[in-house]
Amino acid sequence: MASFSLFQSGSLFAFTRKSIPEIVVPGVTLFKPHNATLHQPEQHLACVSRTLLKPWQFLAADVFGPEGFWSMGLATHSGQPMHLDALMKLREAAGAEENDLICPRAFPLDALAAAHLRVFGEQQSRFHHPCAGKHLMMIAACARHGFSADHYWDVDHPLQRKVLNLVGRESGEKLTWVTDSCGLPVAAMTMRSLMFMWEKLALSEEPRVQQLRALWLDNVRLIGGQRRLDSDIIEAMGRRVIAKEGADGLLMVQSLPGHGGPVATCLVKIASGYQPSYLALALWALLSRTSGLPPVFSDLTDYLRSRLEEWVPRDQELLIPPFSQPH
Repeated sequence: MASFSLFQSGSLFAFTRKSIPEIVVPGVTLFKPHNATLHQPEQHLACVSRTLLKPWQFLAADVFGPEGFWSMGLATHSGQPMHLDALMKLREAAGAEENDLICPRAFPLDALAAAHLRVFGEQQSRFHHPCAGKHLMMIAACARHGFSADHYWDVDHPLQRKVLNLVGRESGEKLTWVTDSCGLPVAAMTMRSLMFMWEKLALSEEPRVQQLRALWLDNVRLIGGQRRLDSDIIEAMGRRVIAKEGADGLLMVQSLPGHGGPVATCLVKIASGYQPSYLALALWALLSRTSGLPPVFSDLTDYLRSRLEEWVPRDQELLIPPFSQPH
């Protein structure tokens, strides 16, 4: 497998003051319409899929129903009250307690929710971890399929073998499996294969995949949260796309069929790690200089442009490749 090298990545955008560079953000951005060929050499770079693998972990668990709380199995949640309410319903369905989860204790991803807990002297919780829903879903899946929930996170556990087999089949390449920060196995693969998997997810007519997409679109804020870029994008685009933020600087935006123009896939990897405003600016920098965009991505470009002021620091100028002032 190819390796991800910062020396092979480009500068996605920069902040300057009176043409003096202050911040330059490196990374990789790729855009591919369905049936088009990627020509950028960066497509061969390896990427740890992190949260972007959740749809296939969700499908391999094969335990979900139509109720909204099952969407927490797909979530990278912000720890807002609606998320905790849904997690308690999923916890009941799984028959699990907090200490049955392997994910670390954490404060909520949402700064306001985290500040509220700190003010009232409350402790970190495994339920506040952004991946708590995925862990509860896996415990529920163990009960459904007759597996022991002991060591459900181990790569040799039968549930994780189901995940490994599904992802290996869908990716079509030899994978490297590592341990995610939440404690579960996660695949590293080329960016090309990761984008191909998301494209297939959008185009699949399999009933369970269609149910997954419906659950996602019906529970946009549960899967992300209020003031979250991925949830904002899905709502702003009228649910014509699915989008997912990933830890350490990942963002995937995948358009869905039936809305004019070809289905297309957009992947962003920020080399400097997770910063939502940087993800948004990197996405806009890519789309704003890409010709022949499908209608939904043209609309997304306009939406991102409308929010530039909140993402660009005061008294700084945003520059994008070829590093001239954008219009």
